[in-house]
Amino acid sequence: MLKQFKEKGIIKEKGKQRTDSTHVLAAIRNLNRLESVAETLRAALNAVATVAPEWLRSWVPHEWFERYGRALEEYRLPKGVAARYKLAETIGNDGMRLLIAIYEQETTPQWLRQIPAIEILRQTWVHQYYIDYTNLKDDEPGKLCWRSATDLPPAGQHFDSPYDTDARYGNKRTTTWTGYKVHITETCDANDVHLITNVETTPAHLSDVDQTQPIHLSLEAKGLSPKEHIVDAGYVDSELLVKSKIDFDIELIGPVRPNVSWQAKTPGGYDISKFTVDWLAKTVTCPQGQKSTTWTPAIDNWGNSGINVKFPSKVCRRCDFRHLCIKSKSESEPRKLRLRPEEEHQILQTIRKQQDTDEWKERYNTRAGVEGTLSQGINAFGLRQARYRNLPKVRLQHQITAVAINVVRMVSWLNGIPHATTRTSRFAALAVT
Repeated sequence: MLKQFKEKGIIKEKGKQRTDSTHVLAAIRNLNRLESVAETLRAALNAVATVAPEWLRSWVPHEWFERYGRALEEYRLPKGVAARYKLAETIGNDGMRLLIAIYEQETTPQWLRQIPAIEILRQTWVHQYYIDYTNLKDDEPGKLCWRSATDLPPAGQHFDSPYDTDARYGNKRTTTWTGYKVHITETCDANDVHLITNVETTPAHLSDVDQTQPIHLSLEAKGLSPKEHIVDAGYVDSELLVKSKIDFDIELIGPVRPNVSWQAKTPGGYDISKFTVDWLAKTVTCPQGQKSTTWTPAIDNWGNSGINVKFPSKVCRRCDFRHLCIKSKSESEPRKLRLRPEEEHQILQTIRKQQDTDEWKERYNTRAGVEGTLSQGINAFGLRQARYRNLPKVRLQHQITAVAINVVRMVSWLNGIPHATTRTSRFAALAVT
């Protein structure tokens, strides 16, 4: 349908588009760690009882029916840290007994290992428990222990519910949730209908900046690449600013993060923008006219390419402006710089200057309209609440929602209904008059 709109000129060739994201709550109950492991074991037992009831009945302890026959609710949990820790170890040992029975007993049908709930149980136990072999004799088995909160894997690697293993813990500023994140891209040319051109649904822990390139790839595959793509700071870094133009012929418009060095915050400080880089000669000149002595290409701890630059120690030690450049107490410490690759460095410095101008701010103000699209999706179509479980179904829900929004907008546009404008309060309107 979007391609037909493009052919008819409803969607402009190489026009403007904008993107923003919002959080999506998974269609599961929020569980604490103790509830989660208990529910994971209960789900595994229910799955095995469905496909191999006789095998399970032949050895399952009778007390398990009381312990896992129904969901473990918060009000049923014991009081106190020690009592809850003991219950966690009891559940852990029960889960290990089930895993051992499935994976190690020769009489167990091997196909039981292929049950998804059993693999989820195994992964959860790796995430939540560890085996302690200290202070044990050679013939004693290790002790299963409940991991401390600081020993858990990163939020993006473990799941909180056995019923939706794609849902992840997300955190954006003051908002935390378990579920997904949806990225909405729409056209935003003036006087034209604004249609959603792309929807990306991801687990909640993935950052916005990691989705910029996939969004561009998706738009290119549909033949809907814009000339200008307006986004917030979360979608922008210096590498993307360069690659978006080279790889997709898209101008990525968004604020870059300011220079947060102490020199940039100090009046008259010698931050990186005060240094002149000669890329051909591979030298850097400081504000006092002194040249660097080393130029070393290097990869940082995050895999990013860059150049390490250092100035001569003798010159820096005698400099009268050292207090604006170096904070080290050691007088022999010279000034060091970390440069990005040439194109990234230049575009980063250029945009940092441009984004303080009224012209740039006026171009960027167009992005604000996408928040109205998110509001429409949330309030009219339930965008923020997943109706289904697991990523493929949630992604399909969001794609159908985008189609519904486009239908509503096309009907309004054909009926001559203008775009909604940003609301102004009665008090703010007084400033205009």
